[in-house]
Amino acid sequence: MPRASPRSRSKSPGSRGKSPIRSGLDISYRQLMDIMHSRSGRDVPGTVTNSTTAVHGIIGKVEQAFPGALPSHRMAKQASKLLEKHGYNDTNTLLTTSLSSDEVNRDIEDEMRQHFGNAYAIGGLAGFAFGGVVGFGNMAHHIPNGGHGLVFYGPHVGIDFDMTVGKVNRPGQKESSECCGPALAALEYCRRVKAGEVGEIGTPEDITESQYTWICHELLPMTDRILKEDGEEAQRIQLTTSLYDAQDAMMGRILAKAKDQIREDTKIAFLGGITINTPEGSAEYFLPKKFVVMDNKGTVLADLLGELLAVKAIVPSRKSKLMGGNPGGVFGHRTYG
Repeated sequence: MPRASPRSRSKSPGSRGKSPIRSGLDISYRQLMDIMHSRSGRDVPGTVTNSTTAVHGIIGKVEQAFPGALPSHRMAKQASKLLEKHGYNDTNTLLTTSLSSDEVNRDIEDEMRQHFGNAYAIGGLAGFAFGGVVGFGNMAHHIPNGGHGLVFYGPHVGIDFDMTVGKVNRPGQKESSECCGPALAALEYCRRVKAGEVGEIGTPEDITESQYTWICHELLPMTDRILKEDGEEAQRIQLTTSLYDAQDAMMGRILAKAKDQIREDTKIAFLGGITINTPEGSAEYFLPKKFVVMDNKGTVLADLLGELLAVKAIVPSRKSKLMGGNPGGVFGHRTYG
């Protein structure tokens, strides 16, 4: 007899004797997006063209919503300098990333690769380290002899030309779209669970549903603190912060189980935070929330967060291709002062 699916097992509290409430996965991703749009009133195309005003508006929104965030290229450069003092260099370091699958996150990954080379990836939807203990342990065996590891991780959030948090303008599209979409869909699921409209998702039995299901599981305990924020923007900011907290805790659990795979002479640095994705022609940002160097036992040898945050952000000045200028530089389509 085939096993019952998570959907058929899912029940909400107090539903005994009533018709089973659907689980979150019985509502499609598109339906969750439509429900969210209808409530928020944000189902509008938005601005699609760049301008100096839009770029400076994005900078202001980043500073307001994520104080302390740094342009990603400066953050990566300063992180490299700080790690050099602890024996890291571009030939003895293995970079490991746990970033969202979203294509917009390849820019900041490329910034890190400029300094540390190719990356071992353990991240999946929304940035969760779905590579887990096995992926981390396997990575540890790939670190160069006598070298060290750097784990770069965290969720992401977009800001579009209209300064809307949770959306971003993507190349080739005429309107902005959700960023991070799976996280926003998971929040909509959690909102509906709290309202008694759907039942909790059970343990996934189909690999094609597993990542989204686990995002919902991780986010549900944090839903109250997200929804108590006043207004959609504040909730989206808190959503991103909550995702970081969940991913940071997950990384700690992974390290506790996999640290015996790290060689005795190897250091592991953890650089965690929030990536802020922006449209072409504006700088991308990263808000560092943890930057530590540990030994192979998980003991902190150095806390570098304060020194990293001391780097002052600069205002982009060169025009991008979209603004009629030369994209220039080694940083792809991003432009910086």
